[in-house]
Amino acid sequence: MTGVDSTGRDTAQERIAALLADTAHEVETGVAPVDAVVRAGRRRRARRRTVTAVAAVVLAGTTGTLALTSMPGGNDSSAPAKPAPADERRVFVPQISTVAYGMSGDVRWAVTAQVWPAPHDKAEAVKQTEAMADWGLTPATSGNPADLVGRTSYFVIRAYGPENATNDELTRRLVDSGSTSRLPWPTGTEVEALPQPLTGKDGPDRLVVGTVPTTAKQVACHWKDGSTTLADRAPDNAPLRKTNAVIRSVRGFPTANWFVCASPSSAAYQSAEVTE
Repeated sequence: MTGVDSTGRDTAQERIAALLADTAHEVETGVAPVDAVVRAGRRRRARRRTVTAVAAVVLAGTTGTLALTSMPGGNDSSAPAKPAPADERRVFVPQISTVAYGMSGDVRWAVTAQVWPAPHDKAEAVKQTEAMADWGLTPATSGNPADLVGRTSYFVIRAYGPENATNDELTRRLVDSGSTSRLPWPTGTEVEALPQPLTGKDGPDRLVVGTVPTTAKQVACHWKDGSTTLADRAPDNAPLRKTNAVIRSVRGFPTANWFVCASPSSAAYQSAEVTE
C-alpha cells in the first residue's frame, strides 16, 4: 500500500503532533482516553467528509496519506473476568502502539500501529466505522460497515518530517492495513517484510517494516551495500528510545510482533531474516 504527500490542516495532521511529542519525550503511547476521543470526534465531525474521502482513496489501493498517532494514556492490559456489555466494549477506541522512531540526518521519522477490535454486530460496526472516519481512516473492505463484524482492523503508518517541522509540514504514509477475522500468525523463522522509502514516496527503500513470530528475539536486516542492521526484541512496556532497529509487540495484535529497521546510510533494503 502506498501514499502521497499531504500537508493539509485536517484532523489526521493534528494527531501527528501528539505522536512526535510523545516519542520526543521517550514516552510509551497507549490507549487513547475514551472521553477525550469522543469529545474530539464530535468537534471534528463537520470536517469528516473530506478526511474520509481521502482515506477511502488511500485504502482502495491508490496513492494517498494518513496520519496516525495517539493521546497519552495508560497501559493496563488486564482483562475483565467476563465480557463487557456491548455498550461498554469501546469498539470505537483503537489501541495504539509506537513501534519505532528515530532520526536520519535532520529528518525525524516514526512508525506506529493502530488496532481496532472486532465488532460483534452491525450496530457496533457502524459506530466503529464512524470513529475510524474521525481519525481519517477507512477500513480495507467494501465500504459496508457489516463487513467489519467479527474482523479486527489494523493500520500501520510511517511519519516523517524535518526535525523542526510544523504540524502541517509533516507527512504520513500508509505502510499496511487490513480487516480480518484472523490476524497474521507467523511461525518458526517466517518474516513478512514491507520495504519503504524512509521519506517520500519514491527513492531507495531505506526503511523496512514487517512481522515476525512472537518467539523471535532478533531480526537481521541486510542492505545492498553489504551492511547489516540487527533488530532486537524490546521487552514489553520498555521505554521508547531513538533507534535504527527494534522488534516490539503491538497492543491488540497478539499473533505476531512488528519490527522496524532503518538503514544507517543511503543503502537500500536487500533482505531480512530471523537470526534468534
